[in-house]
Amino acid sequence: MYHFLLIILSSMLLATAAEARQVTPIQPLNLIAGQPVRITGMDLDFTPELRAELTASEAKAARRRAEAGLAPLDPHSYPSGPRDGALYATMPFKQMFPLVIRDVIRDWKLEEGRPVFLRITLDRYKTADAAIAILLASNSDILEGSVEVVDATTAASLGSFRVKVRNSHGGWGGMLIRGGGIREKLAEEFGLELARHVSGRKRKG
Repeated sequence: MYHFLLIILSSMLLATAAEARQVTPIQPLNLIAGQPVRITGMDLDFTPELRAELTASEAKAARRRAEAGLAPLDPHSYPSGPRDGALYATMPFKQMFPLVIRDVIRDWKLEEGRPVFLRITLDRYKTADAAIAILLASNSDILEGSVEVVDATTAASLGSFRVKVRNSHGGWGGMLIRGGGIREKLAEEFGLELARHVSGRKRKG
């Protein structure tokens, strides 16, 4: 019995994290393969279900902002400035997400070429429950949504696709590896898949 418990405990401790990212085309992109693309901006919308799922996350970000001595953000403003993960952690999701996507766009050099605009609708957000991850050795952080690519000059739709990001964590080990900045990690991975699909590349330019 003792050895059996040791085996179970070890598996819980040694379980690690796994990432799964998927892009599913809805309407094929009307872009020439390899054509340089300049992402000029984005609209971001949430479904009512996602707004409800964000309640705890938004409250945590607000507490961090207050603890840092920062003034509350106008929910209709769109902050700018250099990349700052610590500052992103104090922002509501709707203001943090565009900044993370902007950083990914810059990293991928999607700032020259055919101008396109993104319309992003996020519909699922979920964070792993530590107790469940430890007991069941599996739980996930999830972010899902759809992206429509629009010609920034003519406003014509160029296609759309769905992005799913799932970071699975198993056992205490997996939750320890998970660390903080969960929202920001999910947003970045969403942006990476978006950049790959729009650019037609697998790596940064």
